[in-house]
Amino acid sequence: MLRHFLISLTLFIVVAGVVSRVVAQDEREPQRVLFIAEHDAGKVWANLTLTIQRTGEPYLPMVVAVENLSAKPITLSRESFWLSDLDDIIYVLPSIKEMRKSYEKSVMDSRMVSYAGIPWENWRWNRRLEAANFFPDLRSTRGNTVMDRVTLRQRHAMVDLLYFERPRNMEIGKPFFLNINPKGWEVPIRIRLVIS
Repeated sequence: MLRHFLISLTLFIVVAGVVSRVVAQDEREPQRVLFIAEHDAGKVWANLTLTIQRTGEPYLPMVVAVENLSAKPITLSRESFWLSDLDDIIYVLPSIKEMRKSYEKSVMDSRMVSYAGIPWENWRWNRRLEAANFFPDLRSTRGNTVMDRVTLRQRHAMVDLLYFERPRNMEIGKPFFLNINPKGWEVPIRIRLVIS
């Protein structure tokens, strides 16, 4: 009887030890790749899956989605998007020619792009997804037309892979900011981003 109790106790301790190790692993915070911000006029998503892999490059790829929640239409252009750092230095979208001259991974990026966490399928299903193509794959026979001016009516959205000039003082764990200011919003949306 005592032996049976000791065997049961040993099994309980082993199982409890396994459970505590699993719980400890689950408590670790995973690398965050999706950032979301909103105000009354709109909502913005930033998926940094590719950004994390390209921190040493001169340009940072980032999947950005914008949904217009205001009653008035808004217009997004290349000037509507920029990054800024803690020193308020601004990093804009480069021209396609400039980016392609200094960045050789855009074809690979278009194959690896992730829209995870962005409800683009829902927008497309409801015919509220507007075409945007700020940095088209010029080697592709389909979808190689530049579309860098997008008008969004209420509840309409866009999603695109954008490239930003890399912040000069970018460091792991140091915040930087994605700013979106389309024509038609009184207040821009600013998202605090951190690559850990």
